[in-house]
Amino acid sequence: MAIGGWRLLSSSASSARTVVAVDFTLAKVRAQAGFGDLAPHLPGDCALWATDETGWPATPGDPHAHVAAWRDRAAGLGNFHAVLGFCAGGALAGALAPAGARLVLFDPVLVSSRTIAEHYADAVRRTGTEPDPIPDAGAADAEDLAARYAVVARKVLGDQGVPDSIIEQLGGRVAVNLRYLAMSRAAGYDNLRPDLLVLSRDHEVPAALAGAPAVRLEATQEQLLAAPAAAAAAVPA
Repeated sequence: MAIGGWRLLSSSASSARTVVAVDFTLAKVRAQAGFGDLAPHLPGDCALWATDETGWPATPGDPHAHVAAWRDRAAGLGNFHAVLGFCAGGALAGALAPAGARLVLFDPVLVSSRTIAEHYADAVRRTGTEPDPIPDAGAADAEDLAARYAVVARKVLGDQGVPDSIIEQLGGRVAVNLRYLAMSRAAGYDNLRPDLLVLSRDHEVPAALAGAPAVRLEATQEQLLAAPAAAAAAVPA
């Protein structure tokens, strides 16, 4: 079941508590566990809704406006008992959480313009070439980098014989990912007071969240969301 970029991952006849989870994708990416792996370990009275890629902007726009529109669409999910966020999704979870909801962040990261530039560079490298230097990575714009990627992909992948339709799909996904990161940068962690940070063994907490209650597990970041202890800490029975 899906509603406007949200997918229902678990529920039962006794689901009295709505839990929402924010991450870029539900797709399996390498060995990275996602909220689909967390879902079976939540208490049986929880219905878990998680974001999927269809919820992020497919067209250019102001990141703050994208955050506001995304938050408005989530109102259709009802009242939230808890809001969970993973990695760059932590800032967006904070922007979504209403007063009184439990806010739990898993390995939160602070997205900067440089972060967005690094993701662009990684996407270019996956085509088999090195990106041109970005004049000012500290002021990188997601839309400019998405347009740069489209140019590179058409040239490099086209020369490799990749069909235009596939190149367009790849360009669209990179653009959506960069806009997602721009939304996270716009949301930020200023004045955010999460109820709990659930951390993998080596994760470094952003300075803005220093002092927040935290539990650190003996798990890698790739394993974190599959750990039963992570679910138990995030949403107690």
